[in-house]
Amino acid sequence: MLIDGIYLDGKTSKRHNARLEVVNDHKLTRIHLTEQQQSLSFEFNQCNIESRLGNTPREIAFTDAQLFITNNNDDIDTFSQWQNNENKKSFLYHLENNIPLISVFTIAAILLLYSTIVYGIPSAAKVIDHNAPSFTSDKLFSSLDILDETVFEPSELSTKKQQRIRKLVAPYLANHHDLQPKLEFRSGMQANALALPNGVIVFTDDFVELAQSDNQLLAVLFHELGHLKHKHMTQRLLQDAMITLLVVFITGDVETFDLITGLPTLILDMAHSRGFELEADNYALQQLNQHNIPLQSFVLIMQNLGSYYHEKNDEKSNKLADFISTHPTTEQRIKMAEKFNQQP
Repeated sequence: MLIDGIYLDGKTSKRHNARLEVVNDHKLTRIHLTEQQQSLSFEFNQCNIESRLGNTPREIAFTDAQLFITNNNDDIDTFSQWQNNENKKSFLYHLENNIPLISVFTIAAILLLYSTIVYGIPSAAKVIDHNAPSFTSDKLFSSLDILDETVFEPSELSTKKQQRIRKLVAPYLANHHDLQPKLEFRSGMQANALALPNGVIVFTDDFVELAQSDNQLLAVLFHELGHLKHKHMTQRLLQDAMITLLVVFITGDVETFDLITGLPTLILDMAHSRGFELEADNYALQQLNQHNIPLQSFVLIMQNLGSYYHEKNDEKSNKLADFISTHPTTEQRIKMAEKFNQQP
């Protein structure tokens, strides 16, 4: 039996065109190097034949890391039978020809992936975040200076108004001294409020002007304190990193993180972000109730924010904006407040 292929001597990476001759009667294999017109001989027991997997090239390993590589799988199978290796076909080789097993493993892989993304990654991020040293939150994208250089502008609210709001929130921030919260005001962004991992809470000027009462300001303050309490910012950062690595691992795209690989990460991240927002909403409702502040203040500020952003978007883009939003819809948040209000 003659089998054409490539020979590697185990010492260099150079490949040599070669022909493998199998002599069954004498239990010998000879490799004829076509270019050098040289022959090498080996006993059958010196050959280690790689298991077959589809039509991928096969390797036969000899002593001293020498290899013979060929695409002629059928003749290699015959050689393997002569060598009494007919039962050494790999599990994957049998699997790829078994449709029921393929179906079972495909479903199992999908369920495993779903469980990893929906339950595994968020749980792992939460455990890591809550067990990490406190100084890590101060270092992870928590510098207001960076946002001041890239996004924000100095606040245009009067000093008197800023001082009044700081005085309003001071007792509630003091109740959360373990979070080291601090309120800051900025412009340069639409109506918004956000909490950084180091405890800084930012109210934009447009948001302050949008709020129609102090209670509405407090409702959003409690929401941001909820983000700090549950460490959502650092959890989201960890989840983004884990999901990105998972997508790159699955797609094999290690050089460029393009739209195809980035889109799943974006969608999954949005789902996790909505969960964080609902958790922070629930915390805000608990704090409002605890301090005997009407829960309606939460409903009103959510309605105001919903109307504000509805006006910023044209009608055609509103549905798309709802889909790509990292926040729950206004209707979801209002229903949540109503349900909370009905609890005994």
